[in-house]
Amino acid sequence: MKDIDEMMDFFLYEKGESILVNGVEQIALVIDTVEKLSYYDDKIIRCKFQVKTGDIIEYNNLKYIIISQIDKNVYSYKARIRKCNYSIAFNFDGNIKCFDALIETKVMDTDTNQYMTLASGTIKVSLQDNADSRDIILGKRFINTERTWQVSGIDKASNGLIVLISDLTLTVSKDDLINEIADRWQFEIAHTYILSINNGSAMNVALNDTAQLNIILTDNGIAMDTLPALTYASSDQNVLAVDNNGKLMGISLGTASVTCQMKNETSVMSTIDITVVEIGSHSFTINVTGLTTIKVTKSQSYVAYSYDNGIEVSDKSVIWSIRNQDGITGTLYAWITSSTGNSVSITAVTSSTYANKYVVLKATLVDDETVFKEFVIQLKNLF
Repeated sequence: MKDIDEMMDFFLYEKGESILVNGVEQIALVIDTVEKLSYYDDKIIRCKFQVKTGDIIEYNNLKYIIISQIDKNVYSYKARIRKCNYSIAFNFDGNIKCFDALIETKVMDTDTNQYMTLASGTIKVSLQDNADSRDIILGKRFINTERTWQVSGIDKASNGLIVLISDLTLTVSKDDLINEIADRWQFEIAHTYILSINNGSAMNVALNDTAQLNIILTDNGIAMDTLPALTYASSDQNVLAVDNNGKLMGISLGTASVTCQMKNETSVMSTIDITVVEIGSHSFTINVTGLTTIKVTKSQSYVAYSYDNGIEVSDKSVIWSIRNQDGITGTLYAWITSSTGNSVSITAVTSSTYANKYVVLKATLVDDETVFKEFVIQLKNLF
C-alpha cells in the first residue's frame, strides 16, 4: 500500500487547503495533531514546496509559526506549526515593526523532556529569524497585555527562530500603553487636541439668513493654521441647517445645537446652542483666547472678542477682572499687570507652592455687565 508521501499529489488535490507562507499563497495538507488536548494549538502541515523552521503560516485567518525541524521526504515536506498568540511591536528609533510571536511562560527541559515553568515575571518569546528580528538587542523593551517587558536574553540556537527571554519592567511616560508601543513618545509628539467654536458661548442666526461658524483647533496649546477634516451636525434640521464647511442657515424660529467634530479623532468636538430669530434682534457674547496654563513667575496675554449673533463686532469693549477659582483664598495666584483695549496680560505668583492652582479671568462688556466670559487658567511649575 502506498503511503501518504507517495500519494501526495492525490491528497493535495482532494484535501489540500489554501495557506499563506510568509505572505505567499500555497496549497498544503493541514492536519490536527493526534496528541492529547493541550494549551497549544499545534498542527502538522504536509506540502510539496520547501518550508523552513520559523516560517509564518496563515491558515483560517490565524497566524502560525513552524517550530519544528523539517521532515523532508521524497515527495513532500512535513513540519509542526504552532499558533502565534500575540503580535508585538518593537520601536527602532521611531520605526515601529510588528512581529507575529509565540509567547510562553514555560520552556522545555531537554534532559527530562518536560516543560518547566519560568520564574514569575519572565516570558519566552519566539519569533521568525529575519532581517528585522535580528535588530532586536538586549535591553530592548516592548509592551504586551498592558505590561512592559525588557529583553534579558537572546537565543539563536534554533535555526530559523529567535527566542527572547524577557522580564517584566517598569512602564514610563514615553510608553504608549493603548497601542502597546514602548518608547513611542520619545520619537513622536503626543497630540492633545482642543476644538473650540469661536462664536461666543451661544449665538443667533436670523431667519432665512446665513452665518459662519468660526472654528479654532489647537494641538498641545498651539493653534493649527490648517484645519483637518471636520464634520458638522445640527440637532434639528427643521430649525437650523449646517453644511460641511460650518455655514449655517436659519430655517424656522427656534433653537438647535450644532456639533463640530474632528473626523479622525471623534472624541474631539465642541457644541454651541444657536437660536434662529427675527431679523434685527441682538445677542452679544464674548470669547476669550489664550493658553489655559501659565507657569509661576511668568506672564501670558489674553484677548477678548465680542460677537453679535455669532458675528464678530469691533465696537464693543470689555473690563477685565481676575479671581482664584476656589473663591475663598485671600492671596491671588495671579494678577492683571496690564490691559489695553480688549487685550490683557496677567502674571502668576512667584512661588511654586501655588502650582496646580486655578484662577478665573473674566471679561465683561462695558455697556452690559450681564454679558461676560470666564476663562479658567491653571498655574504650572517652571519645570
